[in-house]
Amino acid sequence: MAHAPSRGEAGALVSGPVKAHRDVRRAWWTLLLLFPAFVAAVFLGDWLLSLQGYDDSDASVPLGTTLVAGGCALLVLIAPPLAALFYGLRGHRHGDPGGLAPALVGGITAVVLVVLNVVALVTGR
Repeated sequence: MAHAPSRGEAGALVSGPVKAHRDVRRAWWTLLLLFPAFVAAVFLGDWLLSLQGYDDSDASVPLGTTLVAGGCALLVLIAPPLAALFYGLRGHRHGDPGGLAPALVGGITAVVLVVLNVVALVTGR
């Protein structure tokens, strides 16, 4: 299935395979952003807790406060894996079979991070 060429960032026409390869590269690069996103999520969660008047070592933090701070931090944390999922699937759809690998890694990573955070919330850790 041939895709119609589209305009690239520089304004030149970009064909389907070139666009697919570019999307797969972007998918792998966004996965590397997981490490800075982890650091940013930790600082953001602690900062939001302190803004609401709690310390992260407090055992009696209300559920709403935990959901606000943890939810925002979780969104920052899963943004790179979700971007890798998006770009990997788009690259695969445009004809690069190598797009499935970063898409799977990104999707599985995002699901695991969400599950771990929900389990930690439910068990009270």
